[in-house]
Formats: sequence, C-alpha cells, structure tokens
Amino acid sequence: MNWPDAKLNEIGSRDDLAAYLQDLAKAVSDGRITLENPSTADFVDASARWTKAMDGFFKNVMKEPVPDSPSWAMIAAIFRAAVSYE
Repeated sequence: MNWPDAKLNEIGSRDDLAAYLQDLAKAVSDGRITLENPSTADFVDASARWTKAMDGFFKNVMKEPVPDSPSWAMIAAIFRAAVSYE
C-alpha cells in the first residue's frame, strides 16, 4: 500500500507506530498541525467517524478497497485523520 503521507509508508511495526504517534503529538503540541478535535471525546469520535467513512478515502485517494485487516500504518492513518477530520 502506498499512503499519500510518506511517513505512513515507513510504519511496519508496533514500535514504528509508537514513534509516529509520538511525533504526531509533538507536531500538534508545537502547532505544526492544527488540532480540529481538541477534547479526547471529540478525537475518539472523529477516529470512529473517519474509520466508518474510510471507504471513500480508499476509493478516491488510495484507488483500492479497504483492506480486511488493518496494518500498523492504517492505525496511524486513523489517528492522523482524527486530528483534522470534522
């Protein structure tokens, strides 16, 4: 799978996911990424809504069906999407 965010393409393990999430948190904290869902409840809700709607993302952006089983990179993509998904 070739993610549009190059950093997601580098995630192949649990440790890679943990490092990505730490970098994502720092980017939000530093103001490099705007957080559209500032409360934990909003962030979790956005994660759920994007996960339900990811069929459109895969069809239009990835040009392939949603995989049956998530990869570490897909989990990272869900977190990244929840940062800005409204």
